[in-house]
Amino acid sequence: MSFIEVKGSWDPKFEPVVAAFKANFDPQSTTPEQGAGFSLFHQGKLVVDIYAGSYTQSGSSAPWLQDTLINVFSTTKGVAALCVAHLVEKGLLQYGDRVAEYWPEFAANGKQDMTLAQVLSHQSGLNAFDLPITVEGLLDWDVCCKLLAAQTPCFPPGSRTCYQAVTFGFLVGEIVRRVSGVSLGEYLNKEICQPNNIDFHIGLPESQHGRVADLLPPTRAPYKSKNMPAHALKGMTNPLLRADFMLTPQARQAELPAINGHGTATSIASLYELYRPENDLLSSATLAKTTEVNSTRTDDLLGLPVHWAMGLVVNALANTYGKEPTTFGHSGWGGSFGCHDPVNGLSIGYVCSQMSPDLVGDARSQSLIEQAYACIG
Repeated sequence: MSFIEVKGSWDPKFEPVVAAFKANFDPQSTTPEQGAGFSLFHQGKLVVDIYAGSYTQSGSSAPWLQDTLINVFSTTKGVAALCVAHLVEKGLLQYGDRVAEYWPEFAANGKQDMTLAQVLSHQSGLNAFDLPITVEGLLDWDVCCKLLAAQTPCFPPGSRTCYQAVTFGFLVGEIVRRVSGVSLGEYLNKEICQPNNIDFHIGLPESQHGRVADLLPPTRAPYKSKNMPAHALKGMTNPLLRADFMLTPQARQAELPAINGHGTATSIASLYELYRPENDLLSSATLAKTTEVNSTRTDDLLGLPVHWAMGLVVNALANTYGKEPTTFGHSGWGGSFGCHDPVNGLSIGYVCSQMSPDLVGDARSQSLIEQAYACIG
């Protein structure tokens, strides 16, 4: 293995986690790291906060720093879910509310009774745009929201589950905007990140672009099931997402609450710490509602039985985030993830520049999670 210096800080008890992190840089591993960060809270204490490697931006290389930002694709969804949970905590939303109560135009074409819970748990039937759209078209918020408001669901809401890879951000973001009066990115910044000194952004100011690492695209396309329903396939191909699109200044500045959050491992772990009632952002009652499983059927796009709560994946029997069934979180295309284990008091964040092609089960994150649990016994 080539020499890699792991920087940052860690409790000696968690040395095996650091070793696993370093091993992920081995050129012989499945997806060798180029630059990455990993952070772990245990019982309210930051016990691992590490980073290593280098990153590229516009062809130039630089050492990965503690505050290096990177786009985390769908890991953003778990952050968007936190914004919604905060509105629920403040009494401005309820998960059982009809979307059309806040977004009247949304009632068109059979959506008058669709609930916020159905949107958050990927049961809306709006997992893709019906009309052809380019990735550049995603930058026009108003047009995308109008398209979804006018669209007919591809299945009766609540009857199936199909991951809303891109549309989730517009659906949830527009609801937040209608209720709060500001965009989801603004709400996140003003209500959650600034008060808690957390460096995560949905809609990255141009002044911060200089510290963003470029994503390195995966060596192959994500696996697609041969039996994937047409509506699910459309969710992956209309538009066809490209990693290089996320390198443009326009994509970084836009607010795409499903796919373009920018943060660090520390910021993601810190956001999941805020799901703990002890940190006074959410009450135990709100947390229970937010993590209540609303769908357990096989997801049409992912091809797996996923336990969807309110914008979050609940571990259940999948062991995506370790051995505790009540752990919840969200992962992103390429390998990043964030999660919280309420039983053992763990909050984890992981970011990387070298994207893995796996939509689920990235070997790097699995090794880190496995060692974290081994260290707490």
